[in-house]
Amino acid sequence: MRKSFEGIPSDLLAGVPVVGSIGSQPSLEKIITLKPDLILALTNRKKSYKLLSSIAPTVLIDFPTMYDFKKRLRYVAQVLGKSDRAEELLTQYQNRIQELRQQLGKELEAKTISVIYLAGSADIFYSYRGDFLPYGQIISDAGLQLIQQNQKQRELTLSIEVLPKYDADFLFIMTDLLKRDFKRANPEFLSFLKKPIWSKLKAVQNKQVYNVNWNVGGTIGANRIIDDLFKYIVKIP
Repeated sequence: MRKSFEGIPSDLLAGVPVVGSIGSQPSLEKIITLKPDLILALTNRKKSYKLLSSIAPTVLIDFPTMYDFKKRLRYVAQVLGKSDRAEELLTQYQNRIQELRQQLGKELEAKTISVIYLAGSADIFYSYRGDFLPYGQIISDAGLQLIQQNQKQRELTLSIEVLPKYDADFLFIMTDLLKRDFKRANPEFLSFLKKPIWSKLKAVQNKQVYNVNWNVGGTIGANRIIDDLFKYIVKIP
């Protein structure tokens, strides 16, 4: 059984045919057999646009620049003629955010959060700019403090020596997209976590380190992130 695809849990993919991955060309044969009424594709598929549009009306979405998940949802909803439904979902999201903020209270609002991606090496990790991925947008909406080190680039590859700069009250680590490569690079999975520098982190000492999968976008992914914030920070399952 497939556990995930592009970091998306398999429970969200039940019955969804795979026609390609982010890094490969889509299978036109598979798309034709599906007889779609509409095709949504990323702008990096411009070379395939004519072929795709010969199968069905095709809309290219510039996700790399439209990284605000709310704007993405509204845009796709507009294309599908489902704008009202998008607003319903966003209202539900805002209600959950308000509930989370109430549960956090003033004391927890002062706590800091770091999110790092393990990179398949014992000596480096990744950091993404807060506004670039949904988790950063949600943490900001919740009034929590995300440690960023004045990061201007969307993505940074960092040496383990700078890890203390990302120390926080709560540390979330992302590994799901990288597990296969990480195992290949390191005989012992997560050997990064065995480095002496790791044990000196405040979050590690207070046992506030959590492995999460925050790769899913849209309101489904947003709700999963909010669930985790309730579970790990507010301590409400």
